[in-house]
Amino acid sequence: MAKKAPSRRNDVDAGAYAATILPLPASEGGGYMASAVELPGCVATGETEAETLEELRDAIRSWVKTAREFGDEVPPPASKHRYSGKFVVRVPTSLHRSLALRAGAEGVSLNQLVSTLLSGSVAASLNTRRKRKAA
Repeated sequence: MAKKAPSRRNDVDAGAYAATILPLPASEGGGYMASAVELPGCVATGETEAETLEELRDAIRSWVKTAREFGDEVPPPASKHRYSGKFVVRVPTSLHRSLALRAGAEGVSLNQLVSTLLSGSVAASLNTRRKRKAA
């Protein structure tokens, strides 16, 4: 079966976007969480890695569609911009300790916790910006 020619405005090569995938702790139901590196707040979950990545591709298409509807910029896939996914942030020792204790209490790594917190913060910021634009 031949693929339909994509519309330039509505088609998105969701697979071109870089993804990170992390296992979720059993205390949160297990499974996996994936995020699109270039698209703030674009996350998905699933029972298996394959299911999670398929859900993420759907989330990417929805993210891009919504961004376009609001007139927001759509970042290009990482294939055009390369990021390692690593950066160093200096924080006060008290914050480092608090984050490490929380990660331990939640049964996740410090990296997983910080990644989740940053993703949530970026998503909330993006939603606030969209609400302001819509008003």
